[in-house]
Amino acid sequence: MPKRNRDLPSQSLQALRTTALTNGATDAAIVRTSDIVVDERVALKCRNPPCENYGRNLMCPPFTPTADQSRKYLKLYRKAILIKVEEKIPPRIRNYIERSWRLPELRRNKTFRRVYDPWDVRTWRKLHSVVCDVERDAFRRGFHLSTGLVGERCKLCEECDVSAPCRRPFEARASMEALSIDVTRTVQKAGFKIDWGNRDSVTLFGLVLVD
Repeated sequence: MPKRNRDLPSQSLQALRTTALTNGATDAAIVRTSDIVVDERVALKCRNPPCENYGRNLMCPPFTPTADQSRKYLKLYRKAILIKVEEKIPPRIRNYIERSWRLPELRRNKTFRRVYDPWDVRTWRKLHSVVCDVERDAFRRGFHLSTGLVGERCKLCEECDVSAPCRRPFEARASMEALSIDVTRTVQKAGFKIDWGNRDSVTLFGLVLVD
């Protein structure tokens, strides 16, 4: 294993960014952990309005670190790779969205969910795969405490049994939101945009804390 470089040379960070792009990321940026925004209100949004995954997914609150704990962890790192994955929404799904942009109605529409959910999981797993690839590459480069965070929630299993240990402990990753990270403000600081009204594509962000 290569020796850990305390100076974290820029070429190592650039190499990790390249790893992200080579393995499927739409874009990636090197960020300072001091620019990662943690806000208690992110955890509040998990509860109000109540998220369907709150307390039902081991990678979601209340099983994940609190905002205060997240701040302490982030202070132990200096740099991170912010990863963007953007996927075009298939025409069949977009047609449903054009007819009804109201999220509650779409969530109740079983026909829509049968079409949307498998595509949504594939998109999330693409992000998950890129995050894990970058985390693994960072480890190989000597940053043994590198750790990855995905977006939204863990979707490795169709249903998470919170009464038992995680069935895929070496693969599961918590999301940035689960650690009370304000994704919108964090990605804006990195120069990315989030277009909440975009009906043509879905954009997910992940993060790998390097050192």
